[in-house]
Amino acid sequence: MKKRTIRRPRPVAEVRKDKDKERKQRAAEQDGQEQGPVLTSELAANIAYLEERIGASNDVVFREFVIPLSEPVRAMLVFVDGLVSGSTINEYILLALTTFEGNDVDWARDRRNLAENIKDHVLTINEVSLQTQWAPIITAILSGESAILLDGQDQALICNTRGWEHRGIEEPTTESAVRGPRVGFNEILRSNTAQVRRWIRDPDLRVKGIKLGVRTQTDVALIYLESVANPELVTEVEKRLQKVDIDSVMESAYVQEYIEDRPYSLFPTIQVTERVDRVVAAVLEGKVAVLVDNTPFALMMPITFWQLYFSAEDYYHRWPLTILIRMIRFIAFFFSLYLPAIFIALAVHNPELIPFNLAIKIAGTREGTPFPVFLETLFMEVAIEVLREASIRLPGPFGQTIGIVGGFILGDTAVRAGLISPIMTIIVALTAISSFTAPSFGVAITMRILRFPLMLIGQIGGLYGLSLATILLLINMTGIRSFGVPFLSPVVPLNLSDLKDFLFVAPRWTMIKRPLVNEPLDLRREGSKARNWWEALFNPPYRRRKRGGQNE
Repeated sequence: MKKRTIRRPRPVAEVRKDKDKERKQRAAEQDGQEQGPVLTSELAANIAYLEERIGASNDVVFREFVIPLSEPVRAMLVFVDGLVSGSTINEYILLALTTFEGNDVDWARDRRNLAENIKDHVLTINEVSLQTQWAPIITAILSGESAILLDGQDQALICNTRGWEHRGIEEPTTESAVRGPRVGFNEILRSNTAQVRRWIRDPDLRVKGIKLGVRTQTDVALIYLESVANPELVTEVEKRLQKVDIDSVMESAYVQEYIEDRPYSLFPTIQVTERVDRVVAAVLEGKVAVLVDNTPFALMMPITFWQLYFSAEDYYHRWPLTILIRMIRFIAFFFSLYLPAIFIALAVHNPELIPFNLAIKIAGTREGTPFPVFLETLFMEVAIEVLREASIRLPGPFGQTIGIVGGFILGDTAVRAGLISPIMTIIVALTAISSFTAPSFGVAITMRILRFPLMLIGQIGGLYGLSLATILLLINMTGIRSFGVPFLSPVVPLNLSDLKDFLFVAPRWTMIKRPLVNEPLDLRREGSKARNWWEALFNPPYRRRKRGGQNE
């Protein structure tokens, strides 16, 4: 009999090294395959290949012409109708190439560098590049650029001729403000980056481009201030974007779900906005913004929970009004989340905590009601959510009418029929109105979802159950991170410096430093002499003038 030997297991480190080598080899092979075919020097062969790939579509235009050099050169202009600017093609490409007199030009006889010489000496368009591979050429054509193929050249001229119809710059309907700029993003990426450039005229502003989506090849822009943003944050965001492997990117929500922390959490860890000023303010604080083509919604990271309840116009009012507005907003947040659950808990388990006169009034209004408090509240909350969804889907004037009239008729009819008590109508209406005060739509949805399990917990466990649920919710929120930033900062962990811009807002001239939670490279955002508050407080201007007259 053969002696059986026991094989010793390989160390984990060696196994990981072998897997890394295999992964690198596979990536190198894929990179070599992705390079794809290259152009030839025969124009007919290049046209045949291009027609085979994209020429079957009616919107792809092939325009053949001749460049009048000492030896005429056949050329082919390829573009997609509807994605290009016709005036740009006619004036800066066709007119420049067909009317060029190159008989007496020395470089016109150099056939090897003909494409490069035409790029440098003939074409007057702003962006021109040379490509030798078919993959970037086809992507450029389908993105709204034009390709010029020359006979005898294995290079193609790629010209930026993008000029499709788009929506103008308008005020965002989802984030309206009483005071502040009336501009928002649109669906054109380059227009959106230009708006950010118009606000931040700093040479340190960086806009990095990346393409996501195997089929859509959607342009994505990463925006940050190099001298302010933490390099680790920028690297982390860029790494997550590069790892996104998806067939299509239709909206920024596709990107958000792939790069956000805690994807199964109800709380958003990336802030979404349509306002240009919010993105600019975030970038100036050391955050990173992500803009996606074909959508006006930008992504900002990192964020905290409290920033989801901050509005853009909070920083356009004086600090006393901002404090009042934020206090009202956080009270409304408490009402939208806990008011139905607390009412159920008090009515079912803890009626002794209700004042006697109020308890008698509530009991009188509930006399004859056939349903218990929980079912009554659940019915009204579901009805409000249905009305809200219906008002959103209908056209503007009809949606508002349906929301107001439907809610009024439904509530009044239910009370008159004796199905719902009047106090329940007040509770549900106050809850619905409070939910509309959230500036961020993402956190408003979270509150709407959490409201229903809290109602069930209030029915089962009363105020004690709600207390335990609140503790568990806070524990969960404490463990959430947004690109390394604690979700409840600056409260947990406590940061006294960042409390200046929390519930109680300090005057702007006292916020000398940027928020420390973002760990910016440049902490100071204003000079020490931005406002000499000590002199203004203890030495008013009239005293300074009087003292100056005496000295004279």
